[in-house]
Amino acid sequence: MFKILIKNNAVFQKKLIVSLPILTNTMKKILAFVFFMNTIISWSQTDKAHEIKIDALSALVTPAIELSYEYAIGNTSGVGIASFFRFNKPNDNFRSFSIAPFFRQYFYNNREYGQKGFYIEALLQYATGNDDTKLLGTTERDKLDDYNDLGIGFGGGMKWLTKNGFSVDIGANVGRNFKIEKASPDFFINWGINLGYRFF
Repeated sequence: MFKILIKNNAVFQKKLIVSLPILTNTMKKILAFVFFMNTIISWSQTDKAHEIKIDALSALVTPAIELSYEYAIGNTSGVGIASFFRFNKPNDNFRSFSIAPFFRQYFYNNREYGQKGFYIEALLQYATGNDDTKLLGTTERDKLDDYNDLGIGFGGGMKWLTKNGFSVDIGANVGRNFKIEKASPDFFINWGINLGYRFF
């Protein structure tokens, strides 16, 4: 009987030794899968690099539509382009269309969800419009030709970003036109309240 117990114990130990590598490999696969899923989830939350925005202020006040796209570079900077389309012809010295590539640098943001918080930006703006300003002391208007001009500017603002990818961006910029045409204004000022969403 003692020999039978020893034999059975040996068989059990042999089976246990054989099963340990299988258990280890299974656990490795499980751990690898968990790690992979965690990486995917973390990447989807932290490395969403593309963001589209619409300016609610332009839509309500002008009326016009201003759309912008921003690509995140790391956690503290981004590049993008903003486009402005006015629905009606302006009756003052105001742009009717513009397109502006920009670069942004963010400060004091939470690195877990980067590209948010206070920022400054530099931009290059191409704009079209018309000058229709009143002459001093008269009711007549000095009608000049439509203009096309290029300008450079700087600005800043504040952006809030949720974990779900929704953003609110309040900012303004001011710049100087190169005065390619006479009707072009000397300076430009843009401001807005942008609502956006960040995705892959």
